[in-house]
Amino acid sequence: MESWRDMFLFDTFWTEAFRSLMPWAEPFFRVITELGSDYFFVALIAIGFWAVDKRASTVTAFVLIVSVVSNYWLKITFRHPRPPSTNWLPGADASNYSLPSGHAQNSTTFWGWLGIKIKTWWMGVLSAVLIVLIGLSRIYIGVHWLGDVLSGWAVGLLLLIVLWRLEEPTRATLSKYNPNMLYLGLVVFGLVAMILTELLSPVTIVGSKDNFGANGGLIIGWSIGLALESKYVNFEITPKNGEKWRLALRGIIGLILVFVTMLGLSPMLPTDVYLLRAIRYALVAIVVAFVWPFLFEKLGL
Repeated sequence: MESWRDMFLFDTFWTEAFRSLMPWAEPFFRVITELGSDYFFVALIAIGFWAVDKRASTVTAFVLIVSVVSNYWLKITFRHPRPPSTNWLPGADASNYSLPSGHAQNSTTFWGWLGIKIKTWWMGVLSAVLIVLIGLSRIYIGVHWLGDVLSGWAVGLLLLIVLWRLEEPTRATLSKYNPNMLYLGLVVFGLVAMILTELLSPVTIVGSKDNFGANGGLIIGWSIGLALESKYVNFEITPKNGEKWRLALRGIIGLILVFVTMLGLSPMLPTDVYLLRAIRYALVAIVVAFVWPFLFEKLGL
């Protein structure tokens, strides 16, 4: 007999009811759910790093990394199965375990952080609306239970509060150390986290290619890229002669370069091979943090 908890939080009733109430909303929620995807977050952080505020984007990247890594570890700790694939919308894709929802948690942390840092009423409203809609999209699409989304929102909010309160003390502490030593420490952390995660709890879901390689690769690559950029580029955001079209080109060409790199390396460094996936994501992060800044400085953008 199902418990009240299972009937309320982990039942396909909510997906079925949601679709019945809004049968027209499938295209809408397919688009909305992408606003909580890792690819979209990477694109926004990259554009911010190249053309808006390098320091703030660097901090935002680490905030997102904390959320993504903690979500992975929570999922492999709880090992809660997703709703049956027969409940998913056609073409829907999801990997790893279900609890808590990564889209709900990461969007709460990421968009909540932007809402706190961009201190305008419209950003606050936009952040709140996106957080709610992205979470609901996962239920509508059918890849998450209601309990997954509620727990994702809760963990994301808790992380947001903790990171916000720790930002200034952490900044003050880290300012006492050589930045290169901090980057080295993050590289070591990424390597150790990869080794321990795979040794202690490898993902063994049938049909899933997900693993911790992407997370470890991003930590390592972002740290190496920032160290190289600081030493060999150290670019300024301010456009030359006030020509903002240069910043626009940084973003457009840079995103093309990043996604071509990601897709181009995919056949050689596939997702289902742990170490190769880590290398691919590390290289992409280095392109974002160092290679493209080095190139656009040389090109005068």
